[in-house]
Amino acid sequence: MTARLSVFASSDADTEGRIGQAVASLPMSLHPGGPDADLVGIAGGPGWAAEALAAIEAGARAVLVVDPTPADVRALRERDVPVVLDGRWTYNPAVIDSASAFAARNDAESLVEVRADVPLGCDLERVLLSQLALLRTAVAPVVELSFDRWNARGWDARGTLEGGAQVALAGIVTDALEPTASVRIIKPEHAVRLTVPDPSTARPGHLVVSSPEGATLLETKWESAHRVAWRTLHRLVTSGEASTDLLGFEHDVEVVGAARTASSAA
Repeated sequence: MTARLSVFASSDADTEGRIGQAVASLPMSLHPGGPDADLVGIAGGPGWAAEALAAIEAGARAVLVVDPTPADVRALRERDVPVVLDGRWTYNPAVIDSASAFAARNDAESLVEVRADVPLGCDLERVLLSQLALLRTAVAPVVELSFDRWNARGWDARGTLEGGAQVALAGIVTDALEPTASVRIIKPEHAVRLTVPDPSTARPGHLVVSSPEGATLLETKWESAHRVAWRTLHRLVTSGEASTDLLGFEHDVEVVGAARTASSAA
């Protein structure tokens, strides 16, 4: 029998992560609760790490953070409590399902291209961290990064992935395009392209694998990234598993910090 866990979220977190909708869509495993709920959802603005730590100290069995900004998470990592970081695209089912297709084509001779189209007014650092989390989940972590451009309209960057592949990252800030993210890996005869919509919609992500025989659209799953993130948090709590989100996030923050420092010194 599935354990039903209670969920409490601040109004800011609910607005950013559509938490009420996600919880309502999982009635067999989640239900709304008060401040003493099993699971707590918080917005990822400044101070989120301290807020998450306070929720854990108050008795929360797990915490979900929506779209986190850079933060020191060492104290959180020391707690034996699952923390899921619900970035813009990480938990879209197409991203999770793409890992094997990318892994089969990821080596030192590969080129990976990553692009994010986001609306005006976005927090660029939060978007960049979501882009790195997307890349880490679908392909591999970025181990080196350098910026060719960083301004209010977006960024262009180059880097190296764990495993040796080269990566080119772009962020485009515009209201002229639908918010979306894409990852593409290119080989002499093969390619994989992942396209992920904004998390506010349940429109599916698309994964296309190309070879000399043609292009194949892999299974399409109609589920929002937010809903998958909450299902994941429930599974971690009920199974006793640990989350690796904080460790990956800490790595990404360090990579971005080193790149920004080098860019400023140049």
